Amino acid sequence: MPLRRDNTHFFVFPEYFDKGLTRKGGRRLSLEDALENPTLTELRLAAEKLGYDYEIQEDAAYPRHWWDQKGLILIEKKAPKLETLQKLSGEIKTYIRPALEKKKKELQDKRTQKKTRPQWKKRRKEKPQDERRQKFRPQRRK
Repeated sequence: MPLRRDNTHFFVFPEYFDKGLTRKGGRRLSLEDALENPTLTELRLAAEKLGYDYEIQEDAAYPRHWWDQKGLILIEKKAPKLETLQKLSGEIKTYIRPALEKKKKELQDKRTQKKTRPQWKKRRKEKPQDERRQKFRPQRRK
């Protein structure tokens, strides 16, 4: 699918938000606003929550990292690009990431919970420790 070349949308790559990249490497935000390992899903959820019209292209790659196809999101122009990126970053930090982490933790808790089976057999009364030992002691020969 060819990229849009009109003046109604911004190209927004996850690399713009990546805290691990330098400005020359593609980061567009300050380190305070940047995120660690941003994903296309987080960008999509933030754009949706802020009410932007967006379009996702999953097979696209940032030109400086052409081998790593993280995708891109086209967001309609409502404000300057830097302001839009800062809003998206703030939304991801305050709402999206905590919600995703909470959901991930709930799923892990469900998986780790032990499944209990109903107890069908009645448990025998435990004999005192001394009686058990005597039962298995070999008899002495006389």
